[in-house]
Amino acid sequence: MSAVTFGYDFTDRRDEASGGCSFWARQDGLVRAFSRALPGRAADLLDVMGAVYTADRRSKRCFNGAATGQRRISIRMPVREPELWSSPESEVRLRELLSWVSGDVWAFEFTRQHSVRSKEDRQGFLFEIPLDAPVTVSLFSGGLDSLAGLAYHSLRSPGGSRILVSGCTHNRLATQQVAQVKGIRSAWAWGSPVASEGVRHVAVPFGVDAEGPSQEEKGQRTRALLFLALGVTTALQAQTDTLYVFENGIGALNLPLNRSQLGIDNYRGVHPRTLGMAESLFGSILGERVSIENPFTFTTKAEMCRALAAAGLGGVVRETVSCDGYPQRVRGRSQCGCCTSCVLRRQALRCSGLADNDPSCAYRYDIFGGLANLGPDEVHGFTVMSEQVSRINGCLASDQPWQKLAVAYPEMARTVAELAARPDAAAKEDLEASFVELFRNHVREWNEFASEVAVAG
Repeated sequence: MSAVTFGYDFTDRRDEASGGCSFWARQDGLVRAFSRALPGRAADLLDVMGAVYTADRRSKRCFNGAATGQRRISIRMPVREPELWSSPESEVRLRELLSWVSGDVWAFEFTRQHSVRSKEDRQGFLFEIPLDAPVTVSLFSGGLDSLAGLAYHSLRSPGGSRILVSGCTHNRLATQQVAQVKGIRSAWAWGSPVASEGVRHVAVPFGVDAEGPSQEEKGQRTRALLFLALGVTTALQAQTDTLYVFENGIGALNLPLNRSQLGIDNYRGVHPRTLGMAESLFGSILGERVSIENPFTFTTKAEMCRALAAAGLGGVVRETVSCDGYPQRVRGRSQCGCCTSCVLRRQALRCSGLADNDPSCAYRYDIFGGLANLGPDEVHGFTVMSEQVSRINGCLASDQPWQKLAVAYPEMARTVAELAARPDAAAKEDLEASFVELFRNHVREWNEFASEVAVAG
């Protein structure tokens, strides 16, 4: 069986060829925040990434046959400069990025957008206080990593204005993001790394007018590209040349949990390769280079979390969300507690000394209540993570740990090669040693965590 084919035409949103769905985003906040009109190329970038996200979300995978889960997705849409998007260089970069992130085959036809609605709105200013240099722009998802990364980065580079960029698809997540920002400002009001007025929040609600959850592809692998586009656009509006993405190294690499996982099973939204490819594509489209950096590629989640207490943000941890299935819609419990993201979260908070900020009552299932008390589905996340750690540990036990890791996980070799090719990069041998150290720390933290789970059981 060949890959399932989908086609979407966004040139006329009333056209049934689009599947009756369209993408919307409140981009006006990016204008009001800086009292600066959104450049046409930036607006097109957001529109294209929005169309990609829409098509990804509406194209359900089929896991029967030889082309397991792979889709062929074609998009026709208007942009201000179709010749720019249709150039061989841009087309190849776009298709390669999407193929890497989603595992699918993509095709595009760009037409000229004749009527352009003005995106400039000078009715009010979101930032009434001028920005102080240096200006730091970072993605702010509402997750634990974005909070911990902010804390860590603020301790290393205090001062200036910090702009937190959020994309949100539902009110519950938006509410938690706002609660975190409020907690950060409160904690940093007096004598802390950043004054409260130095933290600014740019939230961009977005969504898809679609049929319903039953008709959607749950993976939504390309959603991260929309977040990156929002972040890069915000950095341009703030007149800075760097977007920070705070993600622990284990989560960013997201190695296969077992040998049965295919490429489409692995989320690659913040993988080092994704950030590099997105930076290259966005720069060629925008005509301005914005570096996309993750300072924590070689840092575990627990190591990141240790900065929370020092930055006075330990109490804000309860407002963060890590669950793959959020929101759970279970009264009083926002996270499941058993998916791999929840398990890694609980490991990080235990190993960083923040267990008091991670009450079991916040989860639907508590792995510290004993694995024997959970069903097979609830234990699965812990089990596959244990299997992965065991495999990694076997590689590290060799007298050539990097070589063994590269054989077990071939993608690691390409990741190192591409990182080494970036400007001002460390030597290839140093990068290999840094990844080995990352995995050693992860194994050590996992074993500490797993022993507590075993005692509880």
